Amino acid sequence: MRILSLALPLLAGAVFASGPARANTVSFGDSVNYWSGYQNGTSDDSKDTIGTPDLLGGRAIFAGGLLKSIEIDYYGKFSLSTPGNYGSVIPGDLFINDLCDDDWDYVMKLVSSSQMPADYAAAAILDVDGEDAAYLYSGSDNSGHWKGFHIRDRHPYAWNGGGTQVDTGSLSGVNLLQSGNHTLVFDLGKGLALSDTFCIGFGPSCANDMIFERIQAPIPEPSAALLFAASLLVAARRTRLS
Repeated sequence: MRILSLALPLLAGAVFASGPARANTVSFGDSVNYWSGYQNGTSDDSKDTIGTPDLLGGRAIFAGGLLKSIEIDYYGKFSLSTPGNYGSVIPGDLFINDLCDDDWDYVMKLVSSSQMPADYAAAAILDVDGEDAAYLYSGSDNSGHWKGFHIRDRHPYAWNGGGTQVDTGSLSGVNLLQSGNHTLVFDLGKGLALSDTFCIGFGPSCANDMIFERIQAPIPEPSAALLFAASLLVAARRTRLS
């Protein structure tokens, strides 16, 4: 009985301690050159990156069963965006597709209008499930405001449809001036409850390099304290039966 009396408070403490679940991280790469259906039919289709920045993959961060943030590593830099400077390269919206089916479910809105960034410190997270797909596109290679720049033609990079704001997130890590290795951090506010499998999409406004990756959410693991307390309960039961 003494073992049982010790186990019960340990079990209660373990359950209490397991409330704020520890973060889990799942890594992903950069395995596609363009989103399905948006190839150009040119030699660009065989290129992972056309210019800068070069997206390198990243990590999905989970806590308490929710997707809390996305990190994307990149090499290079984005270009400074100011009114009238339409040749600039800015981060596109972050797209999330629960179950990796035919429709996006959430969008972090980082682009306010063509080639113009939204407020990165207070970015709207939209529920777009059931909305008709509508996009802002990268434009045409070496023409218009991309004159003198080589880009991936007519590729989606931002959402231009409806949706309902469900939260507010933020983006940090955008380096506008210095080349080198950097990390974009997409903070998803309170977090999103998603299925075990989901896909993310992201790219800069020139669509020179695109992310479309399938992510498998981690299976929650019981805490070590909870396992220890459970083993004590088993030991107590065996003691009573012996």
